[in-house]
Amino acid sequence: MAQRRAHTKKRSFTLLKLGVAALAVAVVGFGVFSFSTPAVASRSVDLTTIGIGDDVSTVSPDAVDQSASRLQTSDDQGVSDTRDASAARSINVEDPDPVVYISAVDTANPRAVEAAESIGTTDPLPTAPRVLPDVTGEGWQQGLASAYSFADNDDGHGNFGTSVTASGRHISDYGLTVAVPASESWRIGEPVAIVYGETVIITTVTDTGGFAPYGRALDLAPGTYHALGATSCDDWGVRLVYYKFL
Repeated sequence: MAQRRAHTKKRSFTLLKLGVAALAVAVVGFGVFSFSTPAVASRSVDLTTIGIGDDVSTVSPDAVDQSASRLQTSDDQGVSDTRDASAARSINVEDPDPVVYISAVDTANPRAVEAAESIGTTDPLPTAPRVLPDVTGEGWQQGLASAYSFADNDDGHGNFGTSVTASGRHISDYGLTVAVPASESWRIGEPVAIVYGETVIITTVTDTGGFAPYGRALDLAPGTYHALGATSCDDWGVRLVYYKFL
């Protein structure tokens, strides 16, 4: 009898240990399952109440679908989805018209300034193609132009080395003036366009001279031949130019 009770105690103790171990395994398993499984809301999320801060969206699902559809199509103004590179808009800018560029104008003469506007411009667009006047047109002439300086200029009484001209205006290193043959003294005050090479300038007739017998049509004062690229009378010499009285 005593031995049977001892066996019973041992068996009960063993069952108790197995029960505790099984309970521990169940607790650990439940914990692992709880941490590894994402939480699931107890009810469906209402997407119409999603907002930022206190602002709640009131847009219906249908409106959201329509808005998404508009992003994929062009609107009435022709603005297309920027995600579509092939639908990018292009802007066409017409090339500016060709212009006659006038590099210098006798601004001391209002008539010359006004005449310059009928020929071309002194301020063209940087991208505008530059062309020369049509020197075959009405009024244009071709002729030889010489050059004179203070030392070559006389006052009409045989006194050289003077700045006085027939018009009363003095010649200078910067004034865009020219002389015409004495037989054309009535042209004094008139603007005259001169084209030499690629250069176009507008000058004023202020003087006369006795150079017609030498086959010359114009005599250029210092400011004029400087504007045409020469540094002195000798450097200029006598050159063929196109000119037109305006």
